[in-house]
Amino acid sequence: MIKFFRKIRQNLLMENKTGKYFKYAIGEIVLVMIGILLALQVNNWNIKRNNAKQEIALLTQLEKEYEENLKEVNEKIYMRSGIIQSINKIFTYIDNGIENIPLDTINKHIARTYLTPTFDGSNGVTTEIINSGKLYLIQNSELKTHLSNWNNTTQKVVEEEQLLVNQTYNYYFQFMQKNYDIRKMSGSNVKDKINTTFKMSNPNYQDNLIISGKNDESEYKKYLTDTIISNYLIFINAYSITANIQAIGLKQKIERILEIIHSDLENK
Repeated sequence: MIKFFRKIRQNLLMENKTGKYFKYAIGEIVLVMIGILLALQVNNWNIKRNNAKQEIALLTQLEKEYEENLKEVNEKIYMRSGIIQSINKIFTYIDNGIENIPLDTINKHIARTYLTPTFDGSNGVTTEIINSGKLYLIQNSELKTHLSNWNNTTQKVVEEEQLLVNQTYNYYFQFMQKNYDIRKMSGSNVKDKINTTFKMSNPNYQDNLIISGKNDESEYKKYLTDTIISNYLIFINAYSITANIQAIGLKQKIERILEIIHSDLENK
């Protein structure tokens, strides 16, 4: 093709058709420019198409990740709500006594106060997108902001949860170990959904590992009349409420992220 154009130019020069030569040369330049622009357009179109495919793949992965995160945050809110509910129930026993109350029921509510639910959400896909520089593939600016701020968002929840963990492990548990015979408060056969929430293995697996014990009413009465225990429960209740407030805010953000992802995938 190049030889063909060169031959035409040479013929025009040999025939002294200078005017036609310059017109032809200009036309040839225009054709070359158009060809370059078309090639660039095709290349840009291919890049956009490839980016769109990558974005769909990333959105699909993010959808799974944040659906898991939503499931987990809901479970942790549910568990802390159970702790709060049980602490309030324990205070009714403190105020009104435990006459005609099954010891297994009391045991169930006390057992919930030992729980320390923490949010350990998945962030592998989000981290990969940020660290690999692939955030530019996400077209939705609001979603970009949520992904960029994800670690800071979860940190607020984690900080509140750690206050509950610290209170429970370092104070409440320590006091219980020093002052109570735990075997006398471990005769419960009541299956409690809140106590088995978010266990990765079969919750019945632990049944063969439990050290035998028997509910002793005197030990429960000692627990319920202990003002130090009451104080610990008040703090655990307060930390659980605060952690749930933060967790509900996190839940709303996860729901918004999923809403954006679902909308974007439907429109791709």
